[in-house]
Amino acid sequence: MLSGEVNHGSFVEVLNMAASTTAGAQGDGPVTLDRIRGVQVTRTAAYSAALLRISLGLVYLWGFITQAFGVSYTNSTTDAAGKTTYGWHFSYNSANGWITSGFSHSPTGAYVGKTHGPLAFIPQNFSTGLDDFGWMLAIGGLGVALTLGIFMNIAGVGGFLLNILLWFSTFPPSGNPVIDGTHTIYALVLLLLMFLHAGNQLGLGRWWSERTPRLLN
Repeated sequence: MLSGEVNHGSFVEVLNMAASTTAGAQGDGPVTLDRIRGVQVTRTAAYSAALLRISLGLVYLWGFITQAFGVSYTNSTTDAAGKTTYGWHFSYNSANGWITSGFSHSPTGAYVGKTHGPLAFIPQNFSTGLDDFGWMLAIGGLGVALTLGIFMNIAGVGGFLLNILLWFSTFPPSGNPVIDGTHTIYALVLLLLMFLHAGNQLGLGRWWSERTPRLLN
């Protein structure tokens, strides 16, 4: 009986190894995103999280570029005859950029003037210059951190708090009785990416964490 039990256990181990090998061969085996905390997901999930992180990072980076330098984009243009053509159309106006205008153009002034929620007092009680600086630092920092996969803890917590502030500065939202379609989702996605350690896949997260204090990971 003892011998039979040993053989049975060995057989199960062989099956488990075969299943693991098959999963790896199919390209969707487990990927360890963080060994210390035991974060392990399928390969598909790891790449999905990485692409989500990079995509959101590029959204924030583009927001910084447009508001800092007065660059705008549209996917269509209409000529004098009323004909519309589609494509990538960029324009530039230095007066509309926070930096290029010499900091005279405010990227936050119009938004702060429309705040009305329970947290609206926070941006309203800061000076316009401080609102502008904080906002541009936040979206620029989030853009760099998410795109490269570094500062992920700061990006996760800081981005979550930023989006909660934006959500409840204009609460209740206009498109839904409770959920802000942009800021609520961004807040939760940023936390998810942080907890998944998504910067370690298609990013510099592992390299960065080995060379910086934990506070900056």
